[in-house]
Amino acid sequence: MKTICFLLMIFASLNSFSWDMVLQEEGITIFAKTEAPGVMPFKADGVVNANIDKIVAVIQDYQNKHLWSPKLKRVELHEALDDQTFIFSEFYKTPWPAVDREFLLKGKIFKVSENRVNIMANSIVDTELHNDDYIQAEVKALNITLEKIDQNKTKMTFEFYGDMKGWMPNWLMNLIQKKWPFRFIQSLRKRIVEVDRIQSEL
Repeated sequence: MKTICFLLMIFASLNSFSWDMVLQEEGITIFAKTEAPGVMPFKADGVVNANIDKIVAVIQDYQNKHLWSPKLKRVELHEALDDQTFIFSEFYKTPWPAVDREFLLKGKIFKVSENRVNIMANSIVDTELHNDDYIQAEVKALNITLEKIDQNKTKMTFEFYGDMKGWMPNWLMNLIQKKWPFRFIQSLRKRIVEVDRIQSEL
C-alpha cells in the first residue's frame, strides 16, 4: 500500500507538468516535457481494440514480451511476491553509441474497478539481482492505466518518469522519449491481433 501511495504521488506531480505534444499518429498521442524534473518524462494516450483482461494478459506474458515490445531483449522474473506483484528485470538494446540498459523493477497489477486497471512499477536497488553488463536505469515511476470504453475497446494511458543513467546523447534521449511509447502501443495492438490468430488456430 505504501508503494502504491508513493507512485500515486509521483503521478500527481507528473500530471501537474505542462506537457508538450510531440507526436500524434495512428490514434496515438505522445506528450513530453524536457524541462520537467528528471531526465525523461513522457505520457502516451491511445486506444487498443481489446478488453482489459486481454491487454493485461499480453503485457504479463513476460516470456514473449521481447517479441513485440520495442528494443526489449528479454525479461527475467526474479520473484513473484503474490499473483499481482513481481520483482523482475527488463533488458533493453540501446541504440549506438549508448550502452544497453537494465530496468530492475518491482511491479504491481492494481484492479481499481471492473472498468479500470493500473499496472505500476518502480526501480529497486538489489546488487545481487542486477546484471553488471548493463547500466542500471532508474524508473522513479511507471504507470499504465487501462480504462474500458466498451467490451472490446480500451483506452490506454502510459506515463513514465525516470532516468536512463549513464551517458546518452540528447538526440537519442529525445528520440526514445518520442518514439518508444508510440511503438509500444503500436506493437501491443499488433501483438494482440497475432495472439488472437494463434488462439483461433488451436
